[in-house]
Amino acid sequence: MMKPLSAVFLLLFVLSVTAVAQDDQWPPLSYLRQDYRSAKVVAHVHVREAEIVNRIVGYEDWRIVCDVIEPFKGPLRKGQELVYYHGAEAGFKKELFLGEKIVFLIRNFHEKDKQRVYAVIENSTLPYNEDRARKLRTIVRSSRHERRTRRRSRRLKVAQHFSAG
Repeated sequence: MMKPLSAVFLLLFVLSVTAVAQDDQWPPLSYLRQDYRSAKVVAHVHVREAEIVNRIVGYEDWRIVCDVIEPFKGPLRKGQELVYYHGAEAGFKKELFLGEKIVFLIRNFHEKDKQRVYAVIENSTLPYNEDRARKLRTIVRSSRHERRTRRRSRRLKVAQHFSAG
C-alpha cells in the first residue's frame, strides 16, 4: 500500500520540478525573435517606479521608470534611465511591475502627455532570467549578421549594375 502512494508523490514532485524548469526556458527562441523584430527597443531593465497615470473602465495605464541594465536593440545605453508606458487590466498590484524585466517597446502617441513615448508590446514583458538574455544575445548576433549580409548583397548588385553598363 505504501509503495504506490510513494510513487504518486515522487511523480508529482518530478512533474512540478519539470514544470518550473520549463518555465525558466520559456519562451522559445522563435517567440523572442518575433517580438524582437516587432520592437523598436528591447532591453533588460530594473524597474524602480511604477504609477497609474490614467484609468479607463477596466483598464489602467502605468508609467514605468527604470534603468537599463543591458540594451539589446534601439538607442539605449547601459545605466540610462528609461520611461515607458504599460497598459494593463485594472487591479494589478504595483509590485508586479517592479524589479528586473526584459521589455519589448514600440513608439506610441500618449494622449495624456501629447507626445510620442515608448509603450510595451502587449504580452511581451518578461521577468529577467539568464536563459532569456542568452537567447536575446543570440538574436542580436544573428540580426547583425543578417544586416551585414544584406548590405554586401546590395553593394554587389550596385557594382554589377554599373559594371554591366
